[in-house]
Amino acid sequence: MRRARCRQLALRPLAGTWFRAIRPHFFPTALSVGHTATIPGRFNAGSVTRPGFQVLYLAEDHMVALFEVSALLGSALPGQAFLPNPAHPWAIVNVDVQLSRVADLCGIRSRRLIETTIQELTGDWRGYSLRTPTPVRRAPYWTNVPTQKLGTALHATPNIEGFLTYSARVPSRRNLIIFPSKLRPGSSVRFTDVATGGSLSLP
Repeated sequence: MRRARCRQLALRPLAGTWFRAIRPHFFPTALSVGHTATIPGRFNAGSVTRPGFQVLYLAEDHMVALFEVSALLGSALPGQAFLPNPAHPWAIVNVDVQLSRVADLCGIRSRRLIETTIQELTGDWRGYSLRTPTPVRRAPYWTNVPTQKLGTALHATPNIEGFLTYSARVPSRRNLIIFPSKLRPGSSVRFTDVATGGSLSLP
């Protein structure tokens, strides 16, 4: 993977509605991202002892959002079965996004530029460090997980507000990963609660 080439990625505006699945009691903080700096994710390697950057993960549709939080179990691939997880109730929030500079890693040209693949982007990032018993971790990459290194490089690249990639849970559909601290003037990320008329926005 050529992370240094992130600066060469083509950036484009992105506007539309994306989705997030949350537990109903989190409605008042539906766009909360504070925890993401200390809980490792596919593209961010923060921890309690070494906090990283914040990210907001959104899904292309309701089904992807539910798979992302394990509210649906099984596989969404054609011919496969899935069923709802009865352990907890979930709610879908519609997030209106207006961004000016987004990298699209779903595009083959972008993947060729940084020399990555869909398999690498959607692969088993959780087990990666477990299979490497003595990882070498140096600033700014306090991780040996390729997708976390890529996320760190994208976050460090000037002007990138977020990026598109394929979902690891539903690899035929997309995620939008937003860097809340990097939103540019005129960009917005907003959730409106139709029941109360109240709204939340980032940052």
